[in-house]
Amino acid sequence: MNDAILVTMSNDPRGTVITVPGELDMDTCPALRQATTTATASQTALHLDLAGVPFMDVTALHLLLDLHQDFQQRGVPLDISGCRRQPTRLLTLTSSRHLLPRTQPVEAARLRPPRVSSSGRPPGAVPPWRGCGRRGGGQRRPLRCRGRG
Repeated sequence: MNDAILVTMSNDPRGTVITVPGELDMDTCPALRQATTTATASQTALHLDLAGVPFMDVTALHLLLDLHQDFQQRGVPLDISGCRRQPTRLLTLTSSRHLLPRTQPVEAARLRPPRVSSSGRPPGAVPPWRGCGRRGGGQRRPLRCRGRG
């Protein structure tokens, strides 16, 4: 893993733009924290461009949530854009999707539609009659198992 990442900062009419390349994890988050601390001193809007971030762990998630809370308390706009598949999924699974603007395309919409077998179930799905045994005569009817609702 990298010990640090090269964070690029630039000024824009909208505010400060920070471009982050590479993975955001426990080893690389301190560099981003330092860059955001420097950028927030000017009290202008901050735009985080995460298009170069293929992977983000829970440390980066905490950093983004802390930044969001800090900026919200100060009334300074924070814009996060360019999230790729894994970071977007992490934000979605942790109910932190509100950090991304609504105009950003949902990564899940770009995914393939789910495959469905001829039986109408996703591949690998267990038929309802499996796992509970069969009724006499080999009939394939759903059964209620003890312990299952």
